[in-house]
Amino acid sequence: RRSTAFAAVSAISLSLSPGVRGMMHSPRSHQRSHPSEWSPADVEATEHWIVAVDAVRADREQHPANGVPPECTLGAACAAAPALARSLALVCHHGLHGLLMQWAFSEASERLQQRAVPRFWEQYRQLVRSQASVSADDRGAVKAAQRRGVRALLDAASELLRAAEAELSALSFLEGKAWPGGDATAGGGGGGLSPHPRQPEVEAELVVWLGASVREELLTSLQTLVLTAAPHSDALHLWLVIAWRRLFVDGTRKGCSGVEEEEEEE
Repeated sequence: RRSTAFAAVSAISLSLSPGVRGMMHSPRSHQRSHPSEWSPADVEATEHWIVAVDAVRADREQHPANGVPPECTLGAACAAAPALARSLALVCHHGLHGLLMQWAFSEASERLQQRAVPRFWEQYRQLVRSQASVSADDRGAVKAAQRRGVRALLDAASELLRAAEAELSALSFLEGKAWPGGDATAGGGGGGLSPHPRQPEVEAELVVWLGASVREELLTSLQTLVLTAAPHSDALHLWLVIAWRRLFVDGTRKGCSGVEEEEEEE
């Protein structure tokens, strides 16, 4: 028969928030409520799915005080716990690598939205608050304020990029099946596993987005998250224009020693 119970319940679980998922434990709840609909292969896939998902989530939840997550430690975790590597291999063996990637991507985007993006815009808000008392007639104060804006933008962008790169390290690990023996699963069976029937009705829709690199997809998603969270529609544009204009004026003055300070057009 066509096995769809696990994939269907997991796909539903993907659309729920982490808190709701934690309360529902939907795959196991569905198993208990409808045992006849679950084959031994479904049960096995579910157990290994939960192990894999819990390990990925635990790896990504290790956020230090500065809000930037650490690099992926899943490789070390798999080396220390071969059972985890086997669970990841069995998830792929059951034709669920695309579903795992979609789940991991969704979780990464959500973490960036809830943590990294707000920290980016908090830099902007702090800058706006600090500029409120600057008089437009005080050219020295204006220049100093603009230079603070440059530093704030560079710091905020750097922190945002570090957060994205840390998420990408985990996504790339999963995408490339970089756990021990994972490269052998690409052909349908690794670590002694025989090929498992695919679930084309599930996989077809889940892996379309993988046509682009996971890096490109996440950075595109991050761009959207940043823009939609902006305090107002022109915030990022104004911040960039002011920062780059200040950099240009400062750079021009350094390159042309004869330029008089008074001749700058602020």
